[in-house]
Amino acid sequence: MLGTPRILLVDDHSAVRHALALVLAEEGIVDCRESEGRQEALDIAERELPDLALVDLSIDGALELVEDLTGRKIPVLVCSMREDPECVRRAMAAGARGYITKSEAPQELAHAVRDVLVGWMLISPRAAKGFR
Repeated sequence: MLGTPRILLVDDHSAVRHALALVLAEEGIVDCRESEGRQEALDIAERELPDLALVDLSIDGALELVEDLTGRKIPVLVCSMREDPECVRRAMAAGARGYITKSEAPQELAHAVRDVLVGWMLISPRAAKGFR
């Protein structure tokens, strides 16, 4: 990937979006757009063509958003508090390229973003616990 990746952060809490943007900026990923919900995320995706979307499962219509974004060829990394295997399965079945929990170490987020940007699929250690 050439240049700075454009990341779409989708979370219903503005403080979380800002914190995610700060964590990514510390790792050199500085071109982030923020959205609090599905429709706003789709509008931003249409206008700005992000290279990756980081989506929280707690927003209304999160799995549908994952499907919509992947249908537009935008890779999705789910970043959620939910660690149960069923949530991971549903997110991956909807088309997510990865799943990381919000309780992972901050630097793991940037690594996960970079891995998904280059085409890897991943499930973080906490999310993989109990996953088969």
